[in-house]
Amino acid sequence: MAKHDEQLDELLKQYRAACPETEASANFMPGVWARIEARKKSELWLVRWVNSFATAAALVVMGLGFLLYQNPKPLPQRAYIEKLTDEISEDHFLDASYVATAKPAKFWSNR
Repeated sequence: MAKHDEQLDELLKQYRAACPETEASANFMPGVWARIEARKKSELWLVRWVNSFATAAALVVMGLGFLLYQNPKPLPQRAYIEKLTDEISEDHFLDASYVATAKPAKFWSNR
């Protein structure tokens, strides 16, 4: 037990030597708050940049929406399939020859 006490005392001496005591002075708390504020200010520029970027993006989207609202393109009067059928004439469709393919493979045996 005495051996453990000696080891603990030695450890505490090394700790005290590594971490000197700070004496409280009149400037202790203002110094702590100054370090805290300095850290906050270093992160504040990122927040301001992100906010300004988001604002600029919202303004661009609103501007594009306004431009599209002012100059709407007319909707097509005919459906897509009707335009496709115009390109293929009925005679050409009937003239196309049907080519039979090989028998499909059986997936089930003895059915």
